Amino acid sequence: MDQPAPTDDDDHGLISPITLPRDGHAPGNVSGPDEYDSYFRIRHADTSPTAWAHHVLSVTSSVTDDLPATSLDQEERADLLDGIALLLQHTVRLTAAEPQR
Repeated sequence: MDQPAPTDDDDHGLISPITLPRDGHAPGNVSGPDEYDSYFRIRHADTSPTAWAHHVLSVTSSVTDDLPATSLDQEERADLLDGIALLLQHTVRLTAAEPQR
């Protein structure tokens, strides 16, 4: 389902939105998925729900441990913690659905 194009009124006090092609990359082959994955250290592989849960717990623990030292305000911290809660809920659902050994 296509979303309406953002307007300048949709910036929520942030920077104005930009328009990208549907593939999400800048036109002209400036960069691609490999560069993005390399920059953010993303690896693509089949992962079991249990392995995924271990990675999620490791990353979310590191993020929450670092949170007090950030310059994020209370609202930004709350948004980040909301996102972490959603990620953890998804992870629990995946592992709960995994067949028991």
